[in-house]
Amino acid sequence: MRLLVIPNDPLYRYAAKGVLKERYFNPCDMFDEVHVLSLAERDEAAEAAQVLAGRASVHLHAVGRPGLRSWPAVRRRALELARRIAPDLVRGYNPLLMGYLTVLCARAAGAVSVVSVHADYSLARNVRIFGPRFLFSPRGLYQCAQHVLGYSRTTLTGADHVICAYRFPTRWVGRWRSEGVSVIYNRVDLERFRPAENRPADSSLLRVLNVGRQLEGKDPEPILRAVAQDRRLELTLVGDGPRHAHLMALAAGLGASDRIVFRPSVMHSDLPEVYRSHDIFAMSITHPGVCIPVLEAAASGLPVVINRPLWEPEPEVVGALAEVVDNSAAGYAAAFSRLIDDSGYRRSRGAALRELSQSYSGAAMEQAECELYNRLLAERAARTA
Repeated sequence: MRLLVIPNDPLYRYAAKGVLKERYFNPCDMFDEVHVLSLAERDEAAEAAQVLAGRASVHLHAVGRPGLRSWPAVRRRALELARRIAPDLVRGYNPLLMGYLTVLCARAAGAVSVVSVHADYSLARNVRIFGPRFLFSPRGLYQCAQHVLGYSRTTLTGADHVICAYRFPTRWVGRWRSEGVSVIYNRVDLERFRPAENRPADSSLLRVLNVGRQLEGKDPEPILRAVAQDRRLELTLVGDGPRHAHLMALAAGLGASDRIVFRPSVMHSDLPEVYRSHDIFAMSITHPGVCIPVLEAAASGLPVVINRPLWEPEPEVVGALAEVVDNSAAGYAAAFSRLIDDSGYRRSRGAALRELSQSYSGAAMEQAECELYNRLLAERAARTA
């Protein structure tokens, strides 16, 4: 069987970030051939493609970068490629331009189309998070254009199936469709992300970890301020972004640079050990849903401290077991103090989250995706018989 994939980014960007999960494009190695349609002038990340494609033979096809002038040619090349390859299934990894091409390519080839929703594309919620200037940012202008051109409508009404990476996007997707929608969480490998076998004995100094882009909507400033005021804590901030320089200056200004470590980049292969070398995971996020680092922290057996969400009654997946706080330095400080003072409670929360993560294991999510593909392909075969 053949699969045509239209990823969210060219594969050289996946490789540069080190975000490579085995068989991510080819669950359970069900496809013999995986073709990657890359929206770039060149994409020579063959090794990355092979990891993502598993045991399948993999083929990279760069069809050009979309622009106001180049878009017609890019679209034509994509459709010609789909007709030539004749895939059984086309998978796109966002519901905007990539999803639009997914639906068109699947129609051209007579294939099944599946589109992912990995983020919140509601303009109203993004304006609340980032302010009115979001509409004039590159990302905001891009999303507005997709809505105006009708690409998101074509994607979400035309795809055979939509996979949401968490529950919250189902509300946005529900504006266009009520059936053919599944929730399959991002895969976390429980063999790699697991608790430390021999955690250090309890001490008065605990290590707090935050992983994520440092930008509005995911700004760890309240976490940093909480750690700065409690000399029993250390903090590691893994990530980079527009707020990075501000956070470094803030740590120095608060006299806490000796207890706050900045790691702008960590290869995904090295992340499991980073989690295992810490005691608490903390996240400040106004975006809805559950982000991958929270799932990784749960799999690693770390207690999670996270703020109350804006649009949900509690944080998705981990809400009942996390320390849910106000998104303020005082809120995080109170939770950290409780976890420091009660080591038994800290260990029990981490163990409970590890147990919870079993239900969202990478193997379970991969199997769910494989079963969905098989069902959709069987339905297509029955229709064309």
